[in-house]
Amino acid sequence: MGRSSLHTTSQSPGTDSRWSLLKEMPAFRRILAGWTISALGDSLNQAAVIFLILTITGGEGLKTGLAIGLRLSSRLIFAGLGGVLADRFDRRRVLVSLDLCLGGTALLFILASTAKSLPGLYILTIFMGALSAAHAATRLVYLRDMTGAGSFDRAFALIQIGFGLTIFLGYGLGGGLLSVTGYQILFLIDAVSFFFSAFCTWTTRPLQVKHDEKKRTEQGSLLQEWLLGWKHLRENPLLFYMVLTNALWALGGGGVFVLVSLINYQHFANNPVTLGLFFAMTGVGALAAAWLRPRLGHGFAQDAQIVGWACVTEGVLFVFLPHVQILPLTLALFAVQLCAAFLFSLAYQPLLLRKTKASLRGRISGLDNGIYLSLYGASAAVHGSVAAVLGLEKTAGIAGCLMASAGLFWFSFLRSDKLHRPKQAYLTS
Repeated sequence: MGRSSLHTTSQSPGTDSRWSLLKEMPAFRRILAGWTISALGDSLNQAAVIFLILTITGGEGLKTGLAIGLRLSSRLIFAGLGGVLADRFDRRRVLVSLDLCLGGTALLFILASTAKSLPGLYILTIFMGALSAAHAATRLVYLRDMTGAGSFDRAFALIQIGFGLTIFLGYGLGGGLLSVTGYQILFLIDAVSFFFSAFCTWTTRPLQVKHDEKKRTEQGSLLQEWLLGWKHLRENPLLFYMVLTNALWALGGGGVFVLVSLINYQHFANNPVTLGLFFAMTGVGALAAAWLRPRLGHGFAQDAQIVGWACVTEGVLFVFLPHVQILPLTLALFAVQLCAAFLFSLAYQPLLLRKTKASLRGRISGLDNGIYLSLYGASAAVHGSVAAVLGLEKTAGIAGCLMASAGLFWFSFLRSDKLHRPKQAYLTS
């Protein structure tokens, strides 16, 4: 189709080159440590909240889905706002402030868990989701500031590996710790991890301040700047269809962890250790994807194929997941599915930032995160309630088909003439 002629193909950085970044950039080592440790704490938090609500409600799908949904549904506004803050203010200070607020929120979970208050857990879940959304919208843009465009892909891959390890440990340890220490200790660890992340981020500085980023003082209202991001998104077909693909995937992907939690409840006796193992497969998938990604090549053509095939693969595998009731096989299938999900992220996120105007990266990242995570959250609640009516197998079939359809939608865009329409935005990187 000649799509590669529109984009510069870069060489794939090798594994040695990727690891050498740790030696070359001490500030990156600190940011990697801070963000991955906070991911560990957040994994413990989510495992504790989900199991606590399953216990309080007796395994009710709607209320469990609501817990995951509320954590994510507030992100449309707050991810967009975080993106504006990332483009308007000092990104390092924004990240530190958000980490401190997240740490304080984690401490409040101790009170809600002691009282076993569902409303309290839901309210704190919304608040933590909003703060996390703003943090996520700022985080990747600041990472690019720190490392520069030439090292960003390597840095992002290492962040993915760090997240994979800590998510594996967080969810894996979470189930075991719940049965030994109780919920309060996990929430305390979560709070400390965010305070540690704030300290690590504070000790770093961007590699350079670009000319267009110096224009942050020349700005309109928050609403005007937020709308400017929407305008840029609508005027760039590639970005627009990338965000639509991510949104369509979220309609099915939001059901994944709700249905997996219910699989554990119905098929494996609601064992907290088993639930931790299911969630730990997130880390296994992330590590496998980080190992596999450099071997698949870089450049627009390769990245675009990964985006599409990852969605299709993940959807197909999820259709079969509830039908396998042998624990090792179920865990292995889930790990492969999550590997596809992380391969999508490793191709999608750098491509999105490369094709966005530098002065608008925070806003586009925020809008993408907000749309995707809001739909993901709503989907979690819907799939939890649908499972109570249709059962796990049919609900997983619906979710899997929606995820696979996102990949087919993306492939249809690649084959259309929309990709070839000349746009000034394509020239930015």
